[in-house]
Amino acid sequence: MRVKSLFVLLTLFILTLNSCKHNPVDPGTNEPGRRDYTWTRDTLRADKLGFEFLSGIWGASPSDVWVIGDAATYVNKVWHYDGSTWHNYLLDKFAAPSQIYGISSSEIWMVTTISDIWKYDGAKWFKDTTIVPVGYQSTMFEDIFGYKDDMYAVGIALKSNGDYVGAIVHYDGKKWEILKTPQIEVYFLRVMFLKGGDILIKGQDYFQPDEPCRLYKLKDTTLTLIKKSTTDFYLGILDNKMYVGNDKIIYSYNNGSLNQIIDLTNTAYVGGIVGRTTKDFFSGNAVWNLGHYNGSDEINIYNAEGNIIDGQVFAKDVFFICYTLDNVDYILHGKLK
Repeated sequence: MRVKSLFVLLTLFILTLNSCKHNPVDPGTNEPGRRDYTWTRDTLRADKLGFEFLSGIWGASPSDVWVIGDAATYVNKVWHYDGSTWHNYLLDKFAAPSQIYGISSSEIWMVTTISDIWKYDGAKWFKDTTIVPVGYQSTMFEDIFGYKDDMYAVGIALKSNGDYVGAIVHYDGKKWEILKTPQIEVYFLRVMFLKGGDILIKGQDYFQPDEPCRLYKLKDTTLTLIKKSTTDFYLGILDNKMYVGNDKIIYSYNNGSLNQIIDLTNTAYVGGIVGRTTKDFFSGNAVWNLGHYNGSDEINIYNAEGNIIDGQVFAKDVFFICYTLDNVDYILHGKLK
């Protein structure tokens, strides 16, 4: 079972643009975001056998972007964009990638659903570590985020009988270690934080995804429940501040408190916070649309004809992983005119 937590549009919207990723963008002045993008699509498929589920994207620049995901054959799992062409990267060992995050072009991390964490050192990808809590058979990672010598990865640890607990691991620049947090039956799906700030983690029930979503604050090894909701939580960092989306409301986050700043109730907004500032961010909207908020209004700016999975925003370029309704995945690339 995979519960993807970024852009998934229409009625089953489990969007959290990781994305929501801390993008390498200089926000500049907080002016309304432009919408005059030129859009292109690139279909990534090295062969036509079996499934391919691209699920994570990260880039150091518009000419250095990585996309990863699981696939039926190993040749479809890792891709790199050099500014003009997407190239397929062949891993030297089996992997089931789920999410990616980088510190620089020479330090990029990738988590998998089979207990492994991979690293790219600027020259090649290699398996850095395999990490499973004592008494469990595997770790299924869903997300990774952090800063130099301060990285977190989250997911669940599984037993063969189906028992599970939420799993949080930390990298201090030398090694990955399992945090000794309380063992609770929560499927951790997303982690995000400002450098030196509170670590926010989103979770839900693994076997009952319709149960309320949960938003936690992690401090040392203590997990504090901030809020439960029947609708999803979406984490985002804009203009170096932390934000949380829930039930068509965008909140600023500060020291355990959520303060409403944007009300999108009467718009097509469904979820997601990925962008540059609070006047320039993208969202997933109803009926398979990519939305944009510019500080004044929330509108549809592109019909993706399917699910929007994850995104990455730069100063003039934006990239989104998309799936058409007939399950053909592609990269949507927008460039400001």
